[in-house]
Amino acid sequence: MAEALAQQGRGQDPERVRGGPVSDTQAHGPPTLGAVWITSAQWKADPAGPLPVLGAGFSCTGQPSSATFRISGLGVFVACVNGHPVSADLLEPGYTDYAKRVEYCTYDIAPLVTEGENVVVIELGTGMYRSQRHDDRWTKIISDHGDLAACASLTLTYPDGTTREVVTDTEWGATLGQTRSSNWTGGEDFDARVPLDTSVAGVRAWPRAVAAATPAGITVSAKTTPPLRVREVIDPIGIRDVAAGTQIVDFGVNFAGWAEVDLPAGSRVTLRPAELLHDDGTIDARTEGWDPVYHAVRSGPRPLTWHPRFCYNGMRFLEVSGQDEPLGVEDVRGLVISADARATGEFSCSDPTLTRIHRIVHRAVTSNMYSVFTDCPHREKLCFLEELHLAFPVLQWNYDVQALLTNTMLLIREAQGPDGHLPLYVPEWDPFPDPWRGDVNWGGAVVHVPWQLHLCYADLSVLHDNYEAMTRYARHLLDSRVDGLVRYGLGDWDGTQARAVPLVATASLARMLSVLSQVAGELGHLGDSARWRDESDRIAARVRTEFWNDDDSTVGTDTVGEIAVALRYGIVPPDRTVAVVNRLEQRIASDEFFVDVGEVGLPALIDVLAAHDRHETLYRFACQSDRPGYGYMLRHGATSLTETWDGPTYGISQNHFMLGAVDGWFYSHVAGLRQAPTSRGFRELIVRPQPCGGITAAQASYRTAHGTFASSWTIDGDTFQLEVEIPPQSRCTIETPDGHRTIVGGGQHEIIRPIPEAESHADRTAQR
Repeated sequence: MAEALAQQGRGQDPERVRGGPVSDTQAHGPPTLGAVWITSAQWKADPAGPLPVLGAGFSCTGQPSSATFRISGLGVFVACVNGHPVSADLLEPGYTDYAKRVEYCTYDIAPLVTEGENVVVIELGTGMYRSQRHDDRWTKIISDHGDLAACASLTLTYPDGTTREVVTDTEWGATLGQTRSSNWTGGEDFDARVPLDTSVAGVRAWPRAVAAATPAGITVSAKTTPPLRVREVIDPIGIRDVAAGTQIVDFGVNFAGWAEVDLPAGSRVTLRPAELLHDDGTIDARTEGWDPVYHAVRSGPRPLTWHPRFCYNGMRFLEVSGQDEPLGVEDVRGLVISADARATGEFSCSDPTLTRIHRIVHRAVTSNMYSVFTDCPHREKLCFLEELHLAFPVLQWNYDVQALLTNTMLLIREAQGPDGHLPLYVPEWDPFPDPWRGDVNWGGAVVHVPWQLHLCYADLSVLHDNYEAMTRYARHLLDSRVDGLVRYGLGDWDGTQARAVPLVATASLARMLSVLSQVAGELGHLGDSARWRDESDRIAARVRTEFWNDDDSTVGTDTVGEIAVALRYGIVPPDRTVAVVNRLEQRIASDEFFVDVGEVGLPALIDVLAAHDRHETLYRFACQSDRPGYGYMLRHGATSLTETWDGPTYGISQNHFMLGAVDGWFYSHVAGLRQAPTSRGFRELIVRPQPCGGITAAQASYRTAHGTFASSWTIDGDTFQLEVEIPPQSRCTIETPDGHRTIVGGGQHEIIRPIPEAESHADRTAQR
């Protein structure tokens, strides 16, 4: 394995298991201890065919006191020792730019190793490393970085301190497995009839492995993000026949992961996941790309429990066809997979609509939290950058995302071009064409995400690590302007109103430079900070000159999204702000609280209305169900947040978190949990609940690095009762709806105050 793998856990006098010579194709590969990238010669002869399996037997002269297994795969790997998985981790090693770097995983497998003969087996799938079109199935990205391969070392340490190394080399066995094909977005084929002897004797009888052709200069680094695990098992709520030999399974909720089926001996079935159904009850797989298909085949005397192992999908429904005997609900289950990040937040309230909105947002976040945050768990599975900062509060309140997003920042730096430009998504395996590539709100993640991570986790290193990339990107954008404006990009994606590209893009550049000024100041680069602030002010003034109409206080074409962005990003003159906010609120009310903004305008809109205490308007916007919006999604059966406001009535992704900004309002304003503006890492806190819409109770909690930060309030008649929990060594300013303020330290606190007469529950209910 590479030096990083081999050095860890190495004892004295290592005895190396036989290692073959390194071929020319291996000269740039991991050199240490003879661990090399290996693959199957049979697979190399037909890379479109069945997938490779690698294996080696090894003996232990006694029971080792420790056994450390380090492994990386080019593609997706599944590793077993003596028939047992080396861990519960799934779909490893995760996303990287495979032309440059791949990650390795480290496992303690001492419980799996026994005295005497042992066997290690590694199966490989394609993943995004080698993504090819297959049987007309959906393939989003076409890529071919080289051979499917594995590189691994096993360090055995005995009680007397001696060690032994088992490493991948050309003395290993290599054959073709029972997985006949895999496609990251298109499905997986499996045939249990194919003989595969993975015993010690069987593996030693396989043909020898060969050195793999891997990307030149590829490096290996330790994995730093939480592994993927099965987080939940879902039992179907129903299963029904739609045609002879065809059944539809309904899991009741949309999720990302695997469908697992129990099949009797001799079965041959086809499995097709879907998020929606047609009117006739058959699956509607349009949101999946076009047609992900899984074939599970089994003949012989024994039944089979099967799920994919080298890809995953989003789904609520599963079509099962080809089965002679119908399956029962007890024969199928959904395995929810996501990164094993620590859950940090909980929210609920007396209003069932808001609680349900929170749940569908949370489901979408969980469904897209893999080795990176993806846009959707089916047709694309790509880490688009804009969601990471535009929806950052949604991610931060619900999960500890520090490790995941710090790793994504490394991917962003690796993707940056020589001229400073940044792509739409990372890793950028296949560039999108213009105008998809290069939008400031996508590339701007290089500035916004580190700043947000620092505010949330008090991590100054993430600013240091990314500052150079930030400044290079900022200069690239400044050089790309035409007549002082950014005239390319996606604008307020994906509202159906005009996306207002020059206004939104240039205002977003001004905002990004304002944040960059704060980053520079935090790092002590005071000259840079002043220069970036001045540049931000000049660009905001240029936008104001171009798009602000001083006669009637309108901006651009005066859509809700444009107004919100102009207010939030400092384009509206300060002396006109309140009047424009009033007009914005009136516009929303006159349109029956239907708000057609995209993912850029949405958080701006919520921030502006919340900053001006227009919470009744936000409540009605969230709940209205007659026109597209959150309530509309729920009314039409959404169980996870959808890609567009139309929800299940429009055939597009049913599992996106990009419109989830309202969840931040639930935590920060309905429940009232906030961090003070000058605080870092949630040391200085604010609790300021905002009862609205007839809500009589709300509670939220957030696990900071220092302890639990929580708020729970109820209204009983004209009495407001608030209970808060503050972490040790933290300080919190509490403000109740009647304007009463108090400052408290760590611990449990209870405050009981009257409700202002104009804000009584009866009045709010009448308003509703």
